[in-house]
Amino acid sequence: MKRIITSFLIITLSIIFVPTLHSMTEPQSVDIEKKTVLYQLPYPGLLPGHPLYILKVIRDNILIFTTRDNQKKAKLYLHLSDKNMSTAIALINEGKEQAAIEQLKTAERRFLLIPPILQELKNQGGEYASAFIVDLSQSNQKHREVIILVIGKVTESDIDVLDELLEQNTKAEELLKNTQ
Repeated sequence: MKRIITSFLIITLSIIFVPTLHSMTEPQSVDIEKKTVLYQLPYPGLLPGHPLYILKVIRDNILIFTTRDNQKKAKLYLHLSDKNMSTAIALINEGKEQAAIEQLKTAERRFLLIPPILQELKNQGGEYASAFIVDLSQSNQKHREVIILVIGKVTESDIDVLDELLEQNTKAEELLKNTQ
């Protein structure tokens, strides 16, 4: 009986740990070569053009207006900015370049509101989690990746606007470094 239990345990443990050990020893160069940012953007929800989209915009503006805590407001701006980015991806995939560019502009504008909020929080003696700063940095890199993706899918007349958005993205990155 002991032998059966021991065999069962060995088989069970090998089924559990061998794939884990294999994944730990695999080279991770695939993600490095692709240079993709491992940051998950949220689901975009309703897209511009949907009859109920205006309700989404109103809801977002009410949330921004009623959120008074600086840390919660910064997290809200990050979430909404990321949603705008994922909306832009969905729109560019549908061939709606101008609507996608508007979403990118909104995303970067909202993201640029975060560093002053963090600076104000810091000046008031408040603290924010270092994990939040990591999320902000990864989100900023993901925003840059999305803007570059969109540059490859628009006409030449829109590239100047997207270059300006890349400059805003770089500015946001610098502002984030200054808040640390």
